Amino acid sequence: MKKTLSILTIVLFLFSCTEKEKTYEELEAEVLCDVLPEIAKYELNQNQNMFLPPPLETDSLKFSKEEIQQLNKKRDEDWITFKSKLKQNIEIAIKKIDEFKKYKYAVIDTLLSVNKPFNEDFKYEYDSLPERKLSKNEFEKSKLDVTLVSYKYTFEGGVRDNEHLPLSGLSRVLIHKNGKAYFQCNKMYYHYNVFCNFSQKENKWKIEKIIKE
Repeated sequence: MKKTLSILTIVLFLFSCTEKEKTYEELEAEVLCDVLPEIAKYELNQNQNMFLPPPLETDSLKFSKEEIQQLNKKRDEDWITFKSKLKQNIEIAIKKIDEFKKYKYAVIDTLLSVNKPFNEDFKYEYDSLPERKLSKNEFEKSKLDVTLVSYKYTFEGGVRDNEHLPLSGLSRVLIHKNGKAYFQCNKMYYHYNVFCNFSQKENKWKIEKIIKE
């Protein structure tokens, strides 16, 4: 009898240690946790390229030729200083992204509905998904310090009272059984499609390509 109980105890212990099958929502959160740091870096580099130098001063009715030359020289110097400072700030931010929970990133607390890209020739587990609410604990394993915000706490693409906090509206994630995933990321002035692959070597999801629209 004691032997039977011992065997049963071992079997129950082994069963309890077996990893339960992940739900689709857990797999979805896993994809986002793995690739959001890459998304944050991509957006920082996009921001660096969004700024254009101010136009040259050419109004000869307001300024003399010498004054215009001085104004343009000052403009060029200020622009070089601005770009240099921006580059430094981006480099500092990227270093923070590589450290656990050192970089803050805001996400709309509802994943938007998504449809399969029309040019994909393989079948995801679902070809479309409706929107769903997110919870904070879904991002516990993310390197980023993710803050969830509702629509009412956003203003013109940013977080109210914190204009420097990066913000994205993410869609649901379509996942393929052969280790591929797809979702959309919406920003204030643009949005882009994100295609991912699962790396067996690194045991994590990685971005394959980003298509900006």
